[in-house]
Amino acid sequence: MVSFTLRQLTYLSETARQGGIAQAARRLNISAATIASALDKLEAVTGLTLFDRFPAQGMRLTRAGEEFTAQANALLAQAGTLNQHAADLASGRAGRLHIGTHHALAQRIVLPAVLAFRKSHPDVRIEVKEADYPALIDMLDAGEVDVLVVFDQGLDQGRHEAEVLLELRPLVLLSASNALAAKRLISLSDLGGLPYIAVSPAGPGPSYLQLLQAAGVHPEVPFQSQSRELVQAYVGKGFGFTLAGFPPIQDRTTEGDLIVARPLEESIGQYRVVIARPRQAVQTALIDRFLEICRSPTSISDLTGIQKSANQ
Repeated sequence: MVSFTLRQLTYLSETARQGGIAQAARRLNISAATIASALDKLEAVTGLTLFDRFPAQGMRLTRAGEEFTAQANALLAQAGTLNQHAADLASGRAGRLHIGTHHALAQRIVLPAVLAFRKSHPDVRIEVKEADYPALIDMLDAGEVDVLVVFDQGLDQGRHEAEVLLELRPLVLLSASNALAAKRLISLSDLGGLPYIAVSPAGPGPSYLQLLQAAGVHPEVPFQSQSRELVQAYVGKGFGFTLAGFPPIQDRTTEGDLIVARPLEESIGQYRVVIARPRQAVQTALIDRFLEICRSPTSISDLTGIQKSANQ
C-alpha cells in the first residue's frame, strides 16, 4: 500500500528545485508550514532523511533524497500525463469508438462520418465492425460496440434506444439491357413474372422480398447470395431483379455489365436507418460527437440525393 501522496511528492519536488521551503511556498502559493508538515510526514512514512538542512543556507537533498526525488518526479510526470488523458477522454478529444454496421451503410454513412470525424479528432481510435443483424445486436448487448448504424429490423425497445436517421424507399435494380430500364418509374405490375435475386440471410424483420410479397408480388427466387456484389452480377446478366436501399456505387457489376436503379411507383414500405444504443449504457461525449456527424444535414442531404438521382 502506498504510504505517501502525490501532493507530498509535489512539495518535495518543488522544495528540491527551489532550495528551500520558503521559496517553494511562494512558488506554490501556500504556507511554509504546510510544506514543512508534509515533508516531515513524508520522511516519517518512508524512513528516509530527504534533506540536509543548513541554517541560513537553505536545504539540499541527501543521496537517498536525490534518488527518491528523481523517482518522484517521474511519477509526477506520469500523473500529469494521466490527468491530461482523463481530461481528453472526458471531453471527447481522445479515446476509442466502436461502431457496428451493415456493409451498405458502412459505405454510405459510416465511412464518410469516420473520415470527417478523424479530421477534428485525430487522437481518437475508431473501429468499425460489419456483421449481419443478429450478430450486431449481440455485439451491442455484450458491449463490444458502442453504437449501431443499421437498418431497423426489430429492435427491442426495452433494451435499445433507437433514433431514426433516414427512411429509404426500396429501389429496383435491373440490367441496363432490360426493357424496363427505359422507364423512370417501375410499377409492381411490371415486375410480374421476373425472377428475384435475394441477398441472404435477410435477418429478422421484413426483407425486401417479404415487402414485395405483402404487396401481392410473388416472384420466383432462383438465386440467393450473401454477397451483394454477386447479387448485382446476377442482375447484370439479366437473371432477374433485386431491391436495394441505395443504387450501386458503380453502374457496372464486377462482370462488367451495366445495371440501373429505378424507384417503385407504388409504396411497399420504407426501410428505416437507425442509430441504436443500449438504454443502460453510459453515453459519452465521444459517441455523441460522432453521431452528430452522422446526423448532420449535409450527410442526410447527400444520402437523400443518392436516392433522388436514381429517379432521374
